[in-house]
Amino acid sequence: MESQMHLIEERLNRLPWYITEFIEYKGHRTTENTLLSYCRDFEVFFNWLVAEGFHPGPAKEIPLETLETLRAKDIISFEMFCSKRLGNATDTIARRISALKSLFHYLSQIAEDENFYPYLKRNVMAKIDVVREKQTEEEKAERISSRILLDEEIDQFREFIAQGYGELVKDDTKKYNAYVRNRERDLAIISLILGSGLRVSEIVSLDMDKIDWHNQHVLVKRKGNKHDKVVFSDIALQDMLEYKKIRESRYQPDKSEKAFFLSYPTRNGKATRLSRNAVQKMVNRYAKAFGKGTLSVHKLRHTFATQHYKNNKDIYTLKRQLGHSNINTTVIYTHVFDNTLKESVNKADN
Repeated sequence: MESQMHLIEERLNRLPWYITEFIEYKGHRTTENTLLSYCRDFEVFFNWLVAEGFHPGPAKEIPLETLETLRAKDIISFEMFCSKRLGNATDTIARRISALKSLFHYLSQIAEDENFYPYLKRNVMAKIDVVREKQTEEEKAERISSRILLDEEIDQFREFIAQGYGELVKDDTKKYNAYVRNRERDLAIISLILGSGLRVSEIVSLDMDKIDWHNQHVLVKRKGNKHDKVVFSDIALQDMLEYKKIRESRYQPDKSEKAFFLSYPTRNGKATRLSRNAVQKMVNRYAKAFGKGTLSVHKLRHTFATQHYKNNKDIYTLKRQLGHSNINTTVIYTHVFDNTLKESVNKADN
């Protein structure tokens, strides 16, 4: 996977020293993407502290004593700032508050100074609840179903990437050349997600030697640093093999490059591992042109999960395939095509 450490280090340089300690403490049990998310949320919070006059700044110089003076009403003011000024959704604010609760817990319960006393003697975040958006399973399912590919749209989207998009942009030389250059790779990526339910992080971290072509599975690192074998479909296999045929000749990677999915080299550069951001932009580009602007990389994963449950009605196999640690996370897909309530009402009205 493309390392996020340089981005994490850039943000840590703008944050107080104890944030670095917290990130190092979390590092051995947390993914780099989560660590980067922590840093982003902390930067918003510490910049807010400076802007509101809790400390003259810069944010990097805010001492622990400033955190001890905060009151519950101050944290509520920060939540209002995120909502009104930044336009953050309820779940985004909940994530920021969760990050701060984790930080303050570390500073008050785990970290110790040279005299074995905690860094913070008072933890204001213990008084703050995390408020998430409340949705029923049916509401979540309805939201998913309106943003994913359903039934014949799946094959149509694959066909669009294989040919249709080219017809659409053939008069734009720059777009058409970029499309022809990366068509096999792009189709292989999207086909693999649609044929396995892999996360984008698992897609971009995929190495050549982690693919078992005969048994049709890949070895990936799941959340929590767990390694797992994930099976992929026959269609995904075909599209991946087509990309594999042209991978070396077209992208010309170094022999030491293990990444399966590569970025096209610049004039003076070399082919390197494709980034998460590049995959997300690629999917968004095709989705918008296809007329399904709500589609994203993660919605392709939802698409796979929805179709898998619809065709197999096996929630436990789906849980394993998706790498969920909790069955409750997987249950949402049972509601997307759930006609039980409608059928029961019709029976009652006969």
